[in-house]
Amino acid sequence: MLVKKLFLILFSVATTLTCAASVGDTTFVSSHTNDTVVTNPNTGSNGYPNWVVFPSASTNYRKIILTLTHRCPSPMSCGEWDYLDYIYIRRTGGQNNPSQDIELARYITPYGNTFNSTFKSSWTLDVTDFASFLHDSVEIEYIHTGYETNVGRGWLVSVDFALIEGTPVMNPIAFKRLWHGSFPYGNASNPIENYLGADTVTLNFNTANLRLNVTQSGHGADANYCAEFCSKTRTIYFDNSLVDTKQVWRLCGTNPIYPQGGTWVYDRANWCPGNWVYPAVNNFAVAGGSTHIIDMNMQNYNVTSPSANYVIEGQLFEFGPLNNNIDAAIDEILAPTDKFEFSRSNPTCNNPKIRIKNNGSTAITSATIKYGLVGEPESTFNWTGSINTFATADVDLPGLISYTSGNRIFKAYIADVNNTADQYVYDDTAYSNAYVPEVMDTVFILLVKTNNYPTENGYKLYDENNNIIVQRLPGSMAANTIYRDTIHATPGCYRYEITDSGDDGLYWWANSAQGTGYHRILRLNNSIARNFERDFGSRYSYRFVSAPGAVVGINNQERYADIVVYPNPTKGIINADITLTSASPLEVSVYNPLGQRVAVQNRTNFNAGIITFDLENQPKGVYLVKVVANDQVKVQRVVLE
Repeated sequence: MLVKKLFLILFSVATTLTCAASVGDTTFVSSHTNDTVVTNPNTGSNGYPNWVVFPSASTNYRKIILTLTHRCPSPMSCGEWDYLDYIYIRRTGGQNNPSQDIELARYITPYGNTFNSTFKSSWTLDVTDFASFLHDSVEIEYIHTGYETNVGRGWLVSVDFALIEGTPVMNPIAFKRLWHGSFPYGNASNPIENYLGADTVTLNFNTANLRLNVTQSGHGADANYCAEFCSKTRTIYFDNSLVDTKQVWRLCGTNPIYPQGGTWVYDRANWCPGNWVYPAVNNFAVAGGSTHIIDMNMQNYNVTSPSANYVIEGQLFEFGPLNNNIDAAIDEILAPTDKFEFSRSNPTCNNPKIRIKNNGSTAITSATIKYGLVGEPESTFNWTGSINTFATADVDLPGLISYTSGNRIFKAYIADVNNTADQYVYDDTAYSNAYVPEVMDTVFILLVKTNNYPTENGYKLYDENNNIIVQRLPGSMAANTIYRDTIHATPGCYRYEITDSGDDGLYWWANSAQGTGYHRILRLNNSIARNFERDFGSRYSYRFVSAPGAVVGINNQERYADIVVYPNPTKGIINADITLTSASPLEVSVYNPLGQRVAVQNRTNFNAGIITFDLENQPKGVYLVKVVANDQVKVQRVVLE
């Protein structure tokens, strides 16, 4: 399917991806639209190829954005495990042509066994490097790996491309794949270096820039938990000179998909459940027709019983010279925005944040940035710093974002670069959806209960000028203690930050030793206005507007005040401690690892209390406790051992 719309109107405002230009349109192409994908337990991999039509080869792209969306496929459940998924470019031009077998993107599915029909995640990825392949007829394949049941469980997947027409940053010349596969790690008799040999490449005579993309993720669990849970070093050599040293590692405690049913908070080998595996990028200025040696090495490692592996895709792109000297672009609006991947820091009511990219050959040292809500007076910020070619910088813009009811459009643009005009102005402007944070009264109560590890937890309340109104630092609180702060705030914009240095929040099913705590905002009559998620990973940020006489938590649609299932793990007895913000009919069900309901209890007019189940006669495994009240659903995971 191919749909073309004027970029300024639809792409910038409706999808909030990246900036506007009248120089060309944006073409929207969907290779997969709400396709149901399941595993193939017999092979561990299931492919979903589709043919789509991209713009003709005569069309130049300035930028290409890939969007991947996951939902739960009604009436099925979401997939349970963190499996490797891929998007591949297969055949181009026609069905009789050979497969290109080019990995376009890699994604790890989240632990989805606690998700319901409201779940949705959308991730974007810049895939402009593949522009030469995305023309005319192209076969795009989505691959879902894994071995879980394919009955009643899977994902609803959409793969969408936004192709922005315009002058390329540099013209594509050639492509070569260097390393491709799942390679063993830690095996002395079959070392990974057998698969990562040096490549010698001779470039096209028109090539001026060389880009190496390495997508690498670690999997398997040997005696040292390698390669999924061990941090190892990767090095890149260019013409026998060391050009890059990197830990193959990723912090997962701030993942926008939270909470999840599994061990989502654990840091991993360059991936997190429910997120892209981002490629590492190295750029080289080269002479046309020159010959170069590219080598990749992994830290030396051997283990007695090896089972680790790294999935590696090395791709080499040849480009012509940069088309402009002074060329800045707004690559992203990080706040305010309604994009899912930035939801941890949104909505917000002050300090907008944008990402600037240098697409020119000259370093960017200054920029004049204009910004504000459409229809309101704009602000000006004179930024100074240094952004080298191909690099980006995140820029915090001062001031408030005017908060009025309803969603608004935020606009930012670069008025000049290095005290001169930008040579390519069409991506100097960006738009985003700016939705308003919750509004509450100027007088409210912070109610905090610590867990067993108070040295890991702390919280701070900031005003719109980043002054700290109240704080309790890690180590300053006692274990299993309630703290109550009554706040008399002036009208304005506020930010409440909760941190956990243990990266597993105030409660997490896999760490029963830490116990459970909570953070709440109360009205003056002690009713609950906002109950914060306990299983938040390493940090939780909540922004709100304080106004005299406002109803606290007026936009909060969450009907649950609190749900805790304990003990976890358990030998048989489980207690569901439930508090609702308003009385409601209640149904609590327990499901075994096969998805069968093994117990249920109902209440006609429930507000708060403990509901107990005895699972002593049930097989060991991971059980789900599902609570339904006020047309809302919440699921907690408990281990029966």
